[in-house]
Amino acid sequence: MITSKKIRRYILALTLLVFIVVEIPIIAVGQFSAPEPGDVIIVLGAKLIGTEPSTMLRLRLDEAIRLYRAGYAPFIIVSGARGSDEEVSEAAAMRDYLILQGISADHILLEDASFNTYQNLVNSYAIMKQAGLTKAIIVSNSSHIRRSLVLAHSIGMNASGAPAPMANNAYLTAKQYLREGAAMLSLGFLK
Repeated sequence: MITSKKIRRYILALTLLVFIVVEIPIIAVGQFSAPEPGDVIIVLGAKLIGTEPSTMLRLRLDEAIRLYRAGYAPFIIVSGARGSDEEVSEAAAMRDYLILQGISADHILLEDASFNTYQNLVNSYAIMKQAGLTKAIIVSNSSHIRRSLVLAHSIGMNASGAPAPMANNAYLTAKQYLREGAAMLSLGFLK
């Protein structure tokens, strides 16, 4: 007979197994990925607040600026459409932020048709091909780097990852890692 104590143990064991198989690789890739010099830096979109980048998006943009100024790549693709609750496209807000930080508009490529990570990468890859760019550095927050790289490689993109920091908020960080674990499971990618 299975007791409630045994059921709790099974649930705990299953939770631990899922954590080890899914979350540990997400955390590890997010902590240990290092960008390799390339042709373009791709900044994946995230929520806007009005017309301004959210904290998570600003962290991504600041990492892209750091890489650009350090000479990792001569171009930046900003990627993200306008959500139903947003005043402008994420790409437009990112471009404006980069320009305000001194990045020349001539070095920023706009991809404003994507609503999710897969579309971000497919559409950015099309822009890369059109511009003759062959090697990308994907910038996103550390919780999002593993899935971004798995998707990029699945479409044939030559890419390395540049993890931006997470927001200084334990609840938001935990939520983002759990969200990424669910997304990896739903994609069937446990590579």
